[in-house]
Amino acid sequence: MLNVLVLDGLSILATALILRRWGGTIEAHADPETLKKLFLAALFVCFIVARVALRTPSIRAKEADPETRGRAYVRSRVATAAFGWLALPLGLGYGLTVDPSLTGLAPFWVAALLLGVTALPRESDVAEFDGIATGTDA
Repeated sequence: MLNVLVLDGLSILATALILRRWGGTIEAHADPETLKKLFLAALFVCFIVARVALRTPSIRAKEADPETRGRAYVRSRVATAAFGWLALPLGLGYGLTVDPSLTGLAPFWVAALLLGVTALPRESDVAEFDGIATGTDA
């Protein structure tokens, strides 16, 4: 999961360099306010889907064997980080069409980093799997 945070940082750097080199926004055929609302709605959907991907497998796998639970746990964490990364291309599109300023891009960058950090394994989760592996209760 840490690789995803590194990828997030590199993607933020690439977005900043692209927008700096481009120098301004692309002329869009839609109203800028409408585009802004669409991009922010897409960011919200991306955030919600990532949070659902994080929680659903752990709820569904309560009765499953430890190996299945472990796979579901890893898949949910990777999916959350991947959906978080999707906020960065959205931010690039927002910067190219609506507002290339730092204040305009900050919600996209923060969402990507926040979801990346959320995807990192927690100590309580690891202790739960350690207890299963050793046959003791954590």
